[in-house]
Amino acid sequence: MNWKQNYHDFKELFLLPGLAALLPWPICFRIFQRLSRLESLYRTETQNALAGANSIEPVLDPKAWASAYRLIRLVDHADLYLLLFRRDFWRHKYVTIDSPGWPQGNKPFLAITFHWGAGMWSLRHLRAQGKKISGLMRGFDRTSFSETCIRYWYAKLRTFGVVRAGVENLVFINGTSMFKLRKAIRSGSCVVGLFDVFVEQQRNVLLTQLFGRRACLPRGLVYLAVKEHIPVVVYTMALDRKTGHRKLRISKPLPIESENVLLNALVGQLEMAISEDPPAWHHWAGVDRFFTDKS
Repeated sequence: MNWKQNYHDFKELFLLPGLAALLPWPICFRIFQRLSRLESLYRTETQNALAGANSIEPVLDPKAWASAYRLIRLVDHADLYLLLFRRDFWRHKYVTIDSPGWPQGNKPFLAITFHWGAGMWSLRHLRAQGKKISGLMRGFDRTSFSETCIRYWYAKLRTFGVVRAGVENLVFINGTSMFKLRKAIRSGSCVVGLFDVFVEQQRNVLLTQLFGRRACLPRGLVYLAVKEHIPVVVYTMALDRKTGHRKLRISKPLPIESENVLLNALVGQLEMAISEDPPAWHHWAGVDRFFTDKS
């Protein structure tokens, strides 16, 4: 066991983000703003993310970019503790919605998001609309975290937080996950899922262009939407780095005539979010894993 790594993980995943459970949010966020200037915080992750961003487009101000990235990481981790210890009054005070909102009526829909911003409070917002929510999630076990037990326990706690946020039916990716999601949709449940997921095997994938390069993205949710012919919206949660307030954006329903049409719309939404706030994307460190042309 790597004790040094576990110490850093405990500090960066539990101790510092956990301040959000103890302090008023405006005070906590000001502390986070100062902490984000520390190069030692999330050091390796930030260095790798900056290198990934530079591989796509040169970063003009690396110091400011790194600080913005660290702030997003702090807030994203802190959201877990806020969701566990704060009620809906927190959402009403610090989350605004910048769109017409979720699809109306009782018909189920597919809500897709990305590893961008700090989006856990969007689940609480969706639940507050009276929707039943099923979520698709990649599973994990202890062997996935060979040298760092702290990350394993954080992943367990975050999974619990997703359920507490409103996902009453959590479906883990395996051979039966599509069957379970189709069953959930037919019972009237909305489905939430992440689209910008690394594809480990070259099966059941969709080929597209991402940042002007040939890339692979998972087919599952796209196939599900077209097959079941259900509305698809994209939602993101942006962070105001000056105030700590969040802005929830929900797109209009995307076209679902075919898998390629929906894929292109989703990639467009992903690239639009990243271009709006590049440091808010969590996958910069592993961006090369999306590409089939490893350059």
